[in-house]
Amino acid sequence: MGAPQHADAPVPLDDEARAAWAAALGLWRVEMHEPELRPGAGAERGAAAWFGFPPAITVDPVQLAADGIGDELESVFAHELGHHVLAPSTRIDSLKIRHQMGRALVASGGGEDAGRQAYLANLWSDLLVNARVAELQRRAGSGTGEPGLVRMMRRMSQQSFDAPDRLWWVYRRTYELLWRRPPGTMCPPEPPELPAREAAPTGAGGIIDVTKVPERFADRERELQEARAAADRIEDRLIELAMTRPELDATLIAETVRSFALDPVSGALRFGMVAAPYLVELDRLLGRAAQPGSFGIGVCDGDEGEASADETGRILADRRLHERPVDPREAAARGGASGGPATGQGYGTADTRGLYDASAVAELVERYRLDAARWVRPFTQRREARPSIELPGPAEVWEVGDDLADLDWPSTMQGGTTPIPGVTTRRRSWIEGDPEPVETALDLDLYIDSSGSMPNPVTGSPAVLAGTILALSVLRGGGRVRVTSFSGPSQVAGTGWFLRDPKPVIEGLATFFAGGTSFPLDLYGARYAQLPQLRDGERRHVVVLSDEGLDSMFGRWNAGFEHVAADVRTKLTSGTLLLLDPRHHVESIAAAAGYDVIYLESMDDAPAACVRLAEVLHG
Repeated sequence: MGAPQHADAPVPLDDEARAAWAAALGLWRVEMHEPELRPGAGAERGAAAWFGFPPAITVDPVQLAADGIGDELESVFAHELGHHVLAPSTRIDSLKIRHQMGRALVASGGGEDAGRQAYLANLWSDLLVNARVAELQRRAGSGTGEPGLVRMMRRMSQQSFDAPDRLWWVYRRTYELLWRRPPGTMCPPEPPELPAREAAPTGAGGIIDVTKVPERFADRERELQEARAAADRIEDRLIELAMTRPELDATLIAETVRSFALDPVSGALRFGMVAAPYLVELDRLLGRAAQPGSFGIGVCDGDEGEASADETGRILADRRLHERPVDPREAAARGGASGGPATGQGYGTADTRGLYDASAVAELVERYRLDAARWVRPFTQRREARPSIELPGPAEVWEVGDDLADLDWPSTMQGGTTPIPGVTTRRRSWIEGDPEPVETALDLDLYIDSSGSMPNPVTGSPAVLAGTILALSVLRGGGRVRVTSFSGPSQVAGTGWFLRDPKPVIEGLATFFAGGTSFPLDLYGARYAQLPQLRDGERRHVVVLSDEGLDSMFGRWNAGFEHVAADVRTKLTSGTLLLLDPRHHVESIAAAAGYDVIYLESMDDAPAACVRLAEVLHG
């Protein structure tokens, strides 16, 4: 290839590069504009080649030569094309995969780290792409000789053959399993040992020098340090036993690659749950956030832009991102399949805290709305049957054997002019539209405790999910909802008015003060003091979600307002308290004021209780 005029300047493809590009296109049977060759650009990027959105491929031939794979340009092009065709394929799927990695990191006990999400997402996408490219090359070569991609990866693995990174060993061992190569081909036969725990520093905040301790305290200090050292050794052993098993993990990842070859988003969570503990164990052993080594495999797929509010909604609308994270090792230990769907509580909320810094409120509202959607029972009146409204949903993979009429040609052709069944072929899914609102005279006045003893909505609150289920059931039937979030004195927020817009309603439910617990009896009384008694056909319900401490609703610590709850009850169709109160503090005074009480065994029971309550209120 021609020498560049200056670093990073693009150069045209020569005949050799153009032939390699044509061969890579033919391998995938797609069409795409030519890649860009930018000698010297790989140093800053941290990779010799990369793919970005809108679809574009960039290659640094100088870096390829330095990595010893300058003669494998066809395989390099085929790999980057795989990011376009297979994984992540689209920017939305790229964000979904990173989202799954973030969930896996949090579920494994790690922190939120965009860099680590991108690193794990790239490892997963590379595994899928390389496995497919090697198979396509094997078929194209009639099964003779070593596929170019396998040869390229074998060369690259030699550069860091004895690297101490255990995840890097698992990654390379996975390729040996996928390509049926004997142990020792791409990594040492045995995985690296866990690194030793870093010793605490001597001095302030660390280990105390016993020789400088007064004699009367020296023995105690020595015993304390010995006990700490023993505890560290036990913790090291527990980490080794409980968190990572390199040989088993490589087998699980290889199975995941085979099982989810056509569904990168679902497989990403399972891969992340196996890979993330390797980063977490380093943090615990080193006492700090360890940076994973890329060993020549930089982040080469997708881009680094944050998700917009619209993209966040589209991402969270995918039910695959609401599956409960489960360690595949548990299923393997039980003899179960590692690729099956996870089971667990039916009302859980996805823990997506901090994965998107932008539009945090919109993300929170969308998350609870989507988690509640399956349990919503609209308060609608009976009417004549009519065809349901169908709305176009996300495109799905069209497989051989599916109805030909379901094939969505516009979506399919976005993957190239030559469709590949089961790879680029797509079909349009359909979802039922929301039912037409039916005007009802039903008002739900919903009060939710946001004191410090309640779950934080950002990290996942069953109480907020329960309130969302109840509120949406009313709103979708044409009713109105008012939300009041309360904590200590003067800590009151919410909608203020009865509304039919779900967004401010859920925002009100997700308000979190984390203070004490004091029901706003003054506000409660003032709201209903001027209202007339219910007229025929009107329904007005009050529901309060709280844990212990609701004595204040009936006058305790609210001198002069003891009568308010009972007075308000005369203007309601029903009043219901959902309480996590094992000692049933308010049972008798609530009954005297006319309120029903539903006791919860744990706050996780609140969503199911609200599903039943919605049916009762509906009648």
